[in-house]
Amino acid sequence: MRSIKKNSVQVDRNSVMYSGLVILKASLLAVIVTLVGFLIFAVVMKLANLQETIIPPVNQAIRIISIALGGAVAARSSRTRGWLKGALTGFLYIVWAIAISAIFGGRYAFDTVLLSDALLGIVVGAIGGIIGINLE
Repeated sequence: MRSIKKNSVQVDRNSVMYSGLVILKASLLAVIVTLVGFLIFAVVMKLANLQETIIPPVNQAIRIISIALGGAVAARSSRTRGWLKGALTGFLYIVWAIAISAIFGGRYAFDTVLLSDALLGIVVGAIGGIIGINLE
């Protein structure tokens, strides 16, 4: 009987290409989690007839959880420099958010809100990366 040997491709987890793909996938995962969270929150808002003043803090919480999750996933996949990969994931998440806002909202203002969003993405992503690298 002839045995078939599978060629196993050795993935270098320290390569720039691998890290870039991990960061890209993690940031897209974070965007998807955000969109699902927003949809669930919209349904809850509609069914529960909540006040509109609750929208900004809940949206911010959904974004923070999504960015932290993305940072943790990126760090967990690469197993080195979790804080950096998490921060880059958070920054790329903000870039995706700006692109989506520009497509659906018409335009996006480059002001202090954008700067605070970018800082939020970087810091929360780095924290998520630190948490993700230390999870076993």
